Amino acid sequence: MSEPDFSLDFLDQKVTPDDPWSHKRSAVRYLRDDIKAAIKIRSLWFPRLFPVLLRDISSRGALVLSEKKMVKKCRIKLFLLFSDGSRFEIDAVVVHCDCAAHRYGIKFDTTNAALADHILHTQTDLNFS
Repeated sequence: MSEPDFSLDFLDQKVTPDDPWSHKRSAVRYLRDDIKAAIKIRSLWFPRLFPVLLRDISSRGALVLSEKKMVKKCRIKLFLLFSDGSRFEIDAVVVHCDCAAHRYGIKFDTTNAALADHILHTQTDLNFS
């Protein structure tokens, strides 16, 4: 009887953005349209606060739509206001920019368990991405 092949050769493969498995997310993202959101760009000279449209969210990050341009690796603070009055302030960084579509991927500095619980408990429609 031969030993099963548990080699991890697939880890040595070159990854391209077009690979179907390269777009897998590590957390469930909830599609929410009932959460108001704003972003404050951290800047020593010109801090700015502006509203954004929250597309989806998880305990580790979010996708927002904004007319204001942001750049990759930009340090931000995301402010969330739920319809029940709960508020969250989350330190984050912009990790993806699609300026043509005004879409920005945001990664939270830390996993936010309280936010994850609140998202789950206030979810009314079961829409996931």
